[in-house]
Amino acid sequence: MSVFGENLQYYRKCENMTQEQLAEQLEVSRQTVSKWEAGTSYAEMEKLLQLCDLFSCDLDTLLRKDASESRIEENQQHREHMKEFRKGIIGGVVLLLLAAAFYEIAAGFGRIDESILNTVFMIVVIIAVLPLVVQGLKDENYRKKHPVIQDFYSEEEKEAFDRQFPSRIAAGVGLILIGMLIGMNGDTLPLPHGMTEDFYYGIFLVFVAVAVAILIYAGMRKQEYDVEAYNKENSSKDSEKYSVVAVWCGCIMLFATIVFLIAGLVFQLWKICWLAYPIGGIFCGMAALILNRQK
Repeated sequence: MSVFGENLQYYRKCENMTQEQLAEQLEVSRQTVSKWEAGTSYAEMEKLLQLCDLFSCDLDTLLRKDASESRIEENQQHREHMKEFRKGIIGGVVLLLLAAAFYEIAAGFGRIDESILNTVFMIVVIIAVLPLVVQGLKDENYRKKHPVIQDFYSEEEKEAFDRQFPSRIAAGVGLILIGMLIGMNGDTLPLPHGMTEDFYYGIFLVFVAVAVAILIYAGMRKQEYDVEAYNKENSSKDSEKYSVVAVWCGCIMLFATIVFLIAGLVFQLWKICWLAYPIGGIFCGMAALILNRQK
């Protein structure tokens, strides 16, 4: 049996396909598929490309490499990339929200000089933005190198996550609502002497940070398991659309940063100018939804 024949048989069995089912999809006879697997004949280039699309593999792996070893290696590499990407995005976004929360809590105590608060806030914002940039570039490079991947995830993994997904979304939404109650009633909640209601606005943002971490984690894990969407997203047409979304979001957040700096440095509106970032995030979400609906 040739390397191609062994790989073809391996991929077919991984997809739980019979020789008849594979032959039907390729519009050839069962005997032809049997000969390919036995190594007594070779597929034409057109059929080889069809097999690569069908099994989400590249031509080099199909013809020359050990498909089982390549699958294990790609599985580990993909899982590691998605884990690192998820941590970077969650860490950056949550750190941005916690920076705003710290600012409001510290302002509520009123014992820290405003210029010091502004400096610390900007330092934390810069630190938070860096992992977002780094992980965004890493993910773009990974997608270019691996535009198509196989579905490594078992049905048991997907079903276990699907059972947990609703409760995680509910927990995130619930935390935001609790935080909103605290923030909206900050003026009626007990305040020690010398403390302002800004303290409770900061507590609200802490709740939002935890909620956003839960929601982003759940959403990114959901996206990770949708291998079909990943492969489609990285096709030539959808890849361009993905790039357009990234460009728009980058421009929006750059504009939010400019607004933040002008409002703070020129007009001394440090207490409210941080709102530019969550508003920018909302516009990024709207841009993504609008552009993704355009076919």
